[in-house]
Amino acid sequence: MTRILKTSPALGLIAVLAAGLLSTTAHAGEETRAEAAIAEASGKIDAGDKAGVGTAAPDMQRQAREALMSAQDLLTHHKKVEALAAAHHASDLADQAIVVANARKTDADRTRRDDQRSTEAAATQSATMANMRANSAEAATDAANQRADAAERSSAAANAQADAMRNAPPPVVAPTTTTVELTQHDEPAPMSHTPVHHLHHKVVHHAKHPAPVKTTTTATVTTTHN
Repeated sequence: MTRILKTSPALGLIAVLAAGLLSTTAHAGEETRAEAAIAEASGKIDAGDKAGVGTAAPDMQRQAREALMSAQDLLTHHKKVEALAAAHHASDLADQAIVVANARKTDADRTRRDDQRSTEAAATQSATMANMRANSAEAATDAANQRADAAERSSAAANAQADAMRNAPPPVVAPTTTTVELTQHDEPAPMSHTPVHHLHHKVVHHAKHPAPVKTTTTATVTTTHN
């Protein structure tokens, strides 16, 4: 024998009301979660804009904003589940945009610091080379000045010597004494004849010539040079 359960009209009404309430509560919960997700994604996108994400990662920030607009549109058309999913996607894109922007900013800061160090090193090297050139030029100038001073002193000494020679009295020349010997030969004395005796033998007469007389005279000649 089959038992047939019969419900009263009151119980049926209660069941219908309960099902409707559960459905309304579920729909209200989905809408609330979608609205919260949309608000979270919107806050991340706004924070990214203030941090310069739109400049550092413009493509990802644009995609996050487009996903947020889609979520809002879906919620407006009462597509709460799709709106919730789109809001979560917009939030994820906003997070990724912030990460990428921070990484790019870090790289840019590192590159800027490296460039600054390179520029400072180049400036230091340039300044060092300029100082070396300045020191070399100064040393060359000092050497040139020393040579000029030496030349000036040499010229002054030469001029002084020339002036001294011009102003000096003429040298005193000692008189020259020349001794001249004059030799005079006197005429010989007349020959003397030895008397000849008339003898029987032959007599050879020898003429005796007297030696000439030599007279030497010394004369001193003094020559004075004016």
